Amino acid sequence: MSAFTLKIIACISMVIDHAGAHLFPEAVWMRYVGRLAFPIYAFLIAEGYRHTKDVKKYLLRLFIFALVSEIPYDLLGEDCLFNWGAQNVFFTLFSGLLMLYLMDWTNSLILKAFTFLSFMWIAEYCHFTYRYPGIYMIFAFDFFRELPFLRDLNIIAANVRLFTAKIQAAGSLAIIPLSFYNGKRGPSWKYFFYAFYPCHLLIIYLVKKYAGV
Repeated sequence: MSAFTLKIIACISMVIDHAGAHLFPEAVWMRYVGRLAFPIYAFLIAEGYRHTKDVKKYLLRLFIFALVSEIPYDLLGEDCLFNWGAQNVFFTLFSGLLMLYLMDWTNSLILKAFTFLSFMWIAEYCHFTYRYPGIYMIFAFDFFRELPFLRDLNIIAANVRLFTAKIQAAGSLAIIPLSFYNGKRGPSWKYFFYAFYPCHLLIIYLVKKYAGV
């Protein structure tokens, strides 16, 4: 299973989750299916960091789409253009990637630990989607990349223990498609996947607002 296939699975899971949350709140099963998305994205960030040719451009793309996505994210979540009480998932992914990049700048375990804890605090304080557990998952996917058993154990523990919402435990099942990852990139639809996030949020918002759902 290539990175492309994993992205497709994550996108489908994400759409089901957001449609369930905003259009069909009684269909709880949709929220469970949606728990697969973020662990897959966290894995792809860690994997992308180790294979990208230019991490700075990678960071810039994530940051730009974090800014672009904030308007549809706030429209869907709060029906307003800007809400500083919650930030979209691109900020989490950007911060996780930046954390990995900065941690590799030093050989000091103390500085590495400080960087790791600082980014978890930033994610929590700034109300990034998935907050500090999201940052932890990105770290775990990278730190245990050569130890699949410990990697999966940490991801299961993060999904089961670190989130207040018990539904997030279903995110542990993401280790199943990830176990079939073959290390190949697959077709490159780079900007499609970046644009998919804000576009699907905007579509769901318009359906919710104007279709009387």
